[in-house]
Amino acid sequence: MVLQGLITGIIIGGILSLPVMGVALIYGVTGILNYAIATIGTFGAFTTWLLLPYGLLPAILAGLLTSFVIGFGIQQFLLNPLIKKKGNDLTLFFIITFGIATIVAGLTKNFFPRPTISIELPKLGTLFIADVAVDINKVIAIAIAFSILLVMRFLEKTTKTGKSWIATSQNLKMAKLVGINVEFVYSLVSGIGCILGFIGAFFWGVLYNLTVNTGWDLCFLGYIIAIVGGIGNVWGGMISALIMGVVISFAGYWLGGMWQSVALYVILFAILIVAPKGILGSERSV
Repeated sequence: MVLQGLITGIIIGGILSLPVMGVALIYGVTGILNYAIATIGTFGAFTTWLLLPYGLLPAILAGLLTSFVIGFGIQQFLLNPLIKKKGNDLTLFFIITFGIATIVAGLTKNFFPRPTISIELPKLGTLFIADVAVDINKVIAIAIAFSILLVMRFLEKTTKTGKSWIATSQNLKMAKLVGINVEFVYSLVSGIGCILGFIGAFFWGVLYNLTVNTGWDLCFLGYIIAIVGGIGNVWGGMISALIMGVVISFAGYWLGGMWQSVALYVILFAILIVAPKGILGSERSV
């Protein structure tokens, strides 16, 4: 029971860490909270499901591209001009991105033929951990989540693009002075953030059911987890996601599903009392 709950929690946490990393990346670089990441990712996952008859790889690529283009386009043509005029007004951008999320969720509901889907992947068998049977697709999901975190850190340290978004997050004025195209960096990380939202929604659809409201659920949980980890801190988000995933799992086993949200809020308040800036604090300097 305990091992099953722990494994389930780690899997849930791994999936939830993906939109959390998107939130952390976008806030860390742009200074705004984009509430539409998970709903855009869910739209991308529905796109993948719709195109599965044409092949798994083309369908996944279509979902990735759709999510990236929407995220990049919204940042480039709507949010960047507003940042120039209004600055990083958290309340304003929360309202705007919440509105965008509502529109995207509505499009998902009306564009696709089903409101609830399950993304079918080839069955790869079962892995036994002690006496607990674990679907290998679940193992792949958590492995991909950790791999993405490591890839992001690798890109930040070794590529010009990654270094540009780190420079932008740490000192915006200096980044502009050295010739970094800040607006392009904002748009790029927003597109990448929506890809992370897509991957999270995709695996949610593989392991559970995906609905038109899944984006809202992932977004709500993602922001709680991001706050606990330290808003804008990718490593903190991953640690927080794993903690919250285990909390959700054991709360469901021991207390019932209706108490899962209560348990999350208890952990949220307890951690913020001890560490008001989150587990690892924010990585954003300015």
